[in-house]
Amino acid sequence: MQEPVGRRMAKIGQRLQAILQGYLKNLDINRSFYPLLLIEAGNGITQQELAYQLMCDKVQVVRIIDYLSSNGYVKRIQNQTDKRKYELTITEKARLALPEIKTAMINTTSIALNCLSESQINELYNILSILESNLLPHKS
Repeated sequence: MQEPVGRRMAKIGQRLQAILQGYLKNLDINRSFYPLLLIEAGNGITQQELAYQLMCDKVQVVRIIDYLSSNGYVKRIQNQTDKRKYELTITEKARLALPEIKTAMINTTSIALNCLSESQINELYNILSILESNLLPHKS
């Protein structure tokens, strides 16, 4: 019997994360690199919007933001019209770290895709898109 797809993808994700953390060991954070990119691109994204983009619950996002905030990478700014909402913004410290994070992500991806042709890489991304699409509307 072949290993379940989800388990196989989780193992690959763990290996990718370990390599990425190796590249970024000089930063004083060891996880949650990707949310920084979403916050940077979101320009005032809320915690709820970040939860949606990360496909995780609000409690997980609060933990991520608490972690990034305590390390000086993210600030919460209370929304002036709706005091229940907080907009997220990256700090100068994060702005300075982002080029290194982006480069590390590119290098990690290059390691994973090494020895694959351009057509194989395109096919991989097509297959991943199909898997994601198949699972999005699925309700158990």
